Amino acid sequence: MDNLELIMQEEGIWPDAKPTRQVLDSALQSTVPFAVDSLPFESWLAFIFIPKMRIIIAQKQTLPAMQITPAAQVYLNANGYRTIAQLQTIDDIASEKGV
Repeated sequence: MDNLELIMQEEGIWPDAKPTRQVLDSALQSTVPFAVDSLPFESWLAFIFIPKMRIIIAQKQTLPAMQITPAAQVYLNANGYRTIAQLQTIDDIASEKGV
């Protein structure tokens, strides 16, 4: 997750400001994939996905199977190619059995 955050920062897609608690709460309640009705995709990555994954990893829980890369390919601009590659790595790791 640290590497994902670093890459997002290097590519200039890390959000400049953290959303308000109200916006984050709304995103957490969203039924739309990646809460794109409440937050830009990169904000969802930065302030919902990465913190949640850090908790899962710290607690040594099994990573949920995920496919974030296809959404990243839609929502991130052309400058996000390394972020997309890192998300593909995360998707691949999470899809392996026993992770």
